[in-house]
Amino acid sequence: MAEENNTSIISQLFNYKIPCCVFTCGLKPELFFTEEAEHVGCPVLVTNLNTTEFVVRILRILSTIFAPQKTMHGVLIEVYGIGVLLLGESGIGKSEIALELIKSGHRLVADDAVKIHCINGNMLVGTGANKIIGHHMEIRGIGVINITHLFGVGAIRDRKQIQLVIELENWDPQKNYDRLGSKDEFTDILGVGVHKLTIPVKPGRNCCIVVETAVMNERLKQMGYNAGKEFERNILKWIESEKSNSVYFGQNDIT
Repeated sequence: MAEENNTSIISQLFNYKIPCCVFTCGLKPELFFTEEAEHVGCPVLVTNLNTTEFVVRILRILSTIFAPQKTMHGVLIEVYGIGVLLLGESGIGKSEIALELIKSGHRLVADDAVKIHCINGNMLVGTGANKIIGHHMEIRGIGVINITHLFGVGAIRDRKQIQLVIELENWDPQKNYDRLGSKDEFTDILGVGVHKLTIPVKPGRNCCIVVETAVMNERLKQMGYNAGKEFERNILKWIESEKSNSVYFGQNDIT
C-alpha cells in the first residue's frame, strides 16, 4: 500500500472505534499508518511476540477480565495446595479457623469478601474483593490484623482456584451428619459444581485439624481413592464371609 500510495483501506479501518493496533513480530508501522492512527487517537503498539503467541496471551487475559463473577461472604485459604472456601454464618469462627491454618503454614487468599471468577466455564478462581485490604483479617476481641506483617509474604497469595467448599454450622444434636463420607455433595457456584462438606462446630472441637484432614482426604479422592467407599466394600465382604456368622449365632446354631 505504501508503494502504491493507496492508504484508503487504512482510512476505512480507522472509521471503526478501535481500542488500539498492535504490530507483532517486531514489525514497525509505516509513517502514513501512525499519522492516521494519531489523527483518530488510536494507540499503536509494537511487540516482538509472534502473532499466535500474542493472540493466545490476549485471549487468556480477556477471558479472565470478562469472566462471570460474584462476591461471596467467606474466607478463601490454600491448604496443602487445595483452594478451600470457608462459608458459614457471621461469627461462627471462619476467620479464627483460617488464622490457625495460617499459623500451621497454610496461605490466606481473601478474608470476609471473596470475588469469584468463572474461567473457561469450568474453573473457579477466587481473589480478594478489595486488593488493598484483602490480606487483612478481623478477629473479634483483637481487631484488624495484617497477615503479611505478622506471618510474612509466604503466608499469602493473590488468587487461587476453588476446589473445595466447607460449610461451617453450629452443632445440631438432632441432625444426622454424614459419618462415612461415601456420598459426595456438590454446590453450584456460577454454574460450576464444587465438592462441598458440612462441618458442625461446637466448643472443644479442633476445626483446624478437621479442615486439614478434609483437604488431605479430598486430595486422595482426586487421585482415585475414596476411604468411605472402601470401608463400605470391606463391610459387605465381611458380612458375606462365614466369620461374621459367629458374631450373631452360636456354634450350635451354625452346626
